[in-house]
Amino acid sequence: MTSRLGDDVTTDPSPPTLHSDQSGATLEKVMAPTTRSTSRRLTTMKLSLVAGLALLISACAEDKPLNTFEPRGPRAEAIDSMMTPIWIIMGVIFVLVVFGTIAIAIKGRVAPEDYDEDDLPVQTHGNFNLEIGWTIAPAILLAVISIPTVQGIWELEETNADPASGECRANADGSRSGELDVMVIGQQWWWEYRYDIDCDGFFEDVDGDGEIYGPNGAGGDIDDTEWDINIALDDDDLVIANQLVIPAGEQIDLELTSRDVIHSFWIPRLNGKRDTVPGRLHTWSLEANDPGEYTGWCTEFCGLSHARMRMSAVALSGPDFDAWLDNQLQLADVPTEADEDVWAGYQLFQANCMSCHVVNDGNLSYGPLVDEDADPLDLEPGTVKDFEAALTAGAAPNLTHFATRTVFAGAIFSHYAGLDADDDIVDPGEYLELSVDDGNPDGDYRLNEAILKRWISNAPDQKAMAPDDLRGMPSFPALSEEDLDHLVAYLATLD
Repeated sequence: MTSRLGDDVTTDPSPPTLHSDQSGATLEKVMAPTTRSTSRRLTTMKLSLVAGLALLISACAEDKPLNTFEPRGPRAEAIDSMMTPIWIIMGVIFVLVVFGTIAIAIKGRVAPEDYDEDDLPVQTHGNFNLEIGWTIAPAILLAVISIPTVQGIWELEETNADPASGECRANADGSRSGELDVMVIGQQWWWEYRYDIDCDGFFEDVDGDGEIYGPNGAGGDIDDTEWDINIALDDDDLVIANQLVIPAGEQIDLELTSRDVIHSFWIPRLNGKRDTVPGRLHTWSLEANDPGEYTGWCTEFCGLSHARMRMSAVALSGPDFDAWLDNQLQLADVPTEADEDVWAGYQLFQANCMSCHVVNDGNLSYGPLVDEDADPLDLEPGTVKDFEAALTAGAAPNLTHFATRTVFAGAIFSHYAGLDADDDIVDPGEYLELSVDDGNPDGDYRLNEAILKRWISNAPDQKAMAPDDLRGMPSFPALSEEDLDHLVAYLATLD
C-alpha cells in the first residue's frame, strides 16, 4: 500500500489485516473456538447415540437366563415387586437432576463473542432454604423406601417349619411327605448340593454328646459345625455335583457355606444372591413356580475360573422329583467283565480318579483316613475322619449318578450333544428320562463324548485351574484315545 506524507512516498509490503478489538483478538481467532466446540459437541452426541443404541440392542436377547426381571418363583417375584417402585422413583430423580442440570447450563451459557474472563457471576455463600430442602427430602424418601425394603428382607429370610417326625423326603417306609433342605457348598470352581433326606441335619454328632445340629439352625449342638467340614458333614446325605434338582411349587431351604474362599450363590429367576463363606453357615431358600431349568452364576470373585463357575437348577413336578430321588438313592451299577469296554473304564477309574472322585457303588472302597472307632475328641486338629479328596478344598464332584445330569465341569459343558449348557430343558420330563433310561440312547440326545474326553485328558486346557496347587482337576497326558473311550463308556453307565 502506498501513502503520501508531504513529498515522501513509502511502500508497505505487509498484507492487509482484519481489524482487531482492544484485546488484540482477530475475528478468525474468535470464531475458531466456536467451530471446534461445535464439532466436539456433535461428536459427543453421535458417540452417545451409538452407545445408547448398543445398550438397547444388547438388552433385546431372546434367551436371558440371568434376567432378574423375569422372576419364576415367589422369592424372585417379591424382589421384583419391591424393585419396580424403586426404579420408578430413581427414574424420576434421574430426569429431574439430569435435565435440570442441562436446563440450568443452557440458561446460563454465554456466547463465545460475549465471553469475558473478568466478568464473573455474582458470588453467593449458601442458601439455607435450598440446603434444608435437599437434605430433608432425600431423608424422607429413604425412610419411606426403607419400610417395604426391611419387610421384604425379613420375608426373604423365612424358612420352613422344623420337620415333624416321619415328615421327610426319605421316610423309613419309603414315603415322600416332607419338605426338603439342601446344603450348598461352594468350592473352586463348582457347586456341591447335599440333600438332608432323613431330617437329621447336615452334621454328624462329632463330639459324641448325643446332640446333632438341626437343619437351618433348628437347634441342637452348634459345636458340631465348628469342626473341619469334611469331618462334620453327615455321610448319609445325598450328594450331587453341579446341578441342583428341586420339586416345583415347594419352598426349598438352603444352608450355604464354602470349603475354600468366599463365593456367592445366585439364581436370579428364583431368588437374590447370598454369599457362601468358609466356616460360616448362611440360610437362604428357593422356590420355582413351574418345572424348568434355571441358570445362575457365582457373583463373588473367587479366583482363576470365577467367570466359569455357573450353577444349574432343575425344577421337576412332585412325582417326577420323587422318581428322580428314588433313582439317586440307589447305588451305582458295578460293571462286569462281560462288557470289556466298561470294565476297562472301571479299572482306569480306580487307578486314576478315586483319589478325588467318589462313586457310591458298594464296591469301591473309600475307607476313613483314621480308625472309625476312634473318639473324635482325640483327633488332632485338621484330621479328617471320612474320605477327603486330594485337593485343597478336600472334595471333588461326586460322580455316583454322573450320567443323570445335563451339565458338568462347573455347569459350563453339557453332557449331551444337542443340549447346550445354557439352554432350558424344553420338556422337564426329558430330564427324568436321562436319569433313568441309560442316558436316553434312543432319544434326541446322546452323550457328548468329544467334549467329555477333552475334559478328562486335559481339563486345565478347557477351564483355567491351578492343579499344581491342588485347585482343580489335573491333566492326564498318559491316557490314550482308547483309554478315554473306555472311561467315557464307564461314566455313561453311572445313571
